[in-house]
Amino acid sequence: MYSPIFSYNNNILNNISGIEFSRGIIIQAWIIPELDSTLKKKALIRSSHASTAIEGNTLTSDEVGKLLNGLDIIAREKEKQEVLNYGRILRNIDQYHDNGKITLELLLKMHGEITKDVLDDNTYEGIYREVEVRVENLKTHTIRFMPPSYLHIPRLMDDLISWINNSNDISPILVAGILHYEFVRIHPFIDGNGRTARALATLILYIRGYDIKKYFTLDEYYDKDRKAYVDALKSADDSFDLTRWLEYFTEGFLISVSKIKVEVVKLLTITPPPSELDKHLVLKDSQIKIVNYIQEVGKITNKQIREMLGISAQAAHKNLKKLQDLNIITSKGSGRSTFYILNRVDEKLRKGLMKNL
Repeated sequence: MYSPIFSYNNNILNNISGIEFSRGIIIQAWIIPELDSTLKKKALIRSSHASTAIEGNTLTSDEVGKLLNGLDIIAREKEKQEVLNYGRILRNIDQYHDNGKITLELLLKMHGEITKDVLDDNTYEGIYREVEVRVENLKTHTIRFMPPSYLHIPRLMDDLISWINNSNDISPILVAGILHYEFVRIHPFIDGNGRTARALATLILYIRGYDIKKYFTLDEYYDKDRKAYVDALKSADDSFDLTRWLEYFTEGFLISVSKIKVEVVKLLTITPPPSELDKHLVLKDSQIKIVNYIQEVGKITNKQIREMLGISAQAAHKNLKKLQDLNIITSKGSGRSTFYILNRVDEKLRKGLMKNL
């Protein structure tokens, strides 16, 4: 049975405490459906871009966004397919577990879909490797480490899956970090191990309630400093102790989730309670842009809306009236001096949250 070696130190415990605080705020927040959708789309794009970039994909975040929104771009087919595959995995993350359990069948399915049409030999999609491999530095091509022999992969993976499914007494945050490391160490596939490890960690956080409403992305943290990511993994390779890796992992989790908390607290200042909102409401992109503008600047006028959106005064008025009817904005002043600000709902809660930012 797999048994990870690590110690609970102050850094790890403090990081977990901070994560729990931010998670509590995010989970309890109620956000307009359209803004909720926007946060999820941003996270999907950031994760898909970062996780593939770590493996050498050269597409920009803007290009990744276009691809995931159904637009075509001029780029290598392999790079486009890698992004589309990973984005599809994240969109359908709930399909890769069986009542909260990880199974070999679903894990192989995940890998097969991550590597679909991107491997030199498609017979390796969703199949354990049957050759010896070495992990190299992408730039220097020096050997970083030698994974276990392919002969040991079935046993090692069975042990890891069994441990995951019986790890309910450990924080899901640590479970995600541990399985991420051990999966990369075993390196069960010819290619796609990093993407599969990160997707699997996301899956664990999802099924154990730490998905943060699909707003969350840790891949971006790894991509910003790839050397730190690799060095943290290597610290465990050298010592067989995961403590340093888990410090890095929980620190990244805390930084990432804290950013989401800040965004959510901003949105709390404009979101009417569910009881006051038409459940069939559909805000237009123009109205979301107006809300985002006021959020950034503090207020907006009819003229500014016309200039920003390139619409008539009458169309600007219709957008403003919709937001007023929903109690999202309030007008101030009169005549040509009229401007609009966001309503402040649950002000007591908002102030309490802001003190902890």
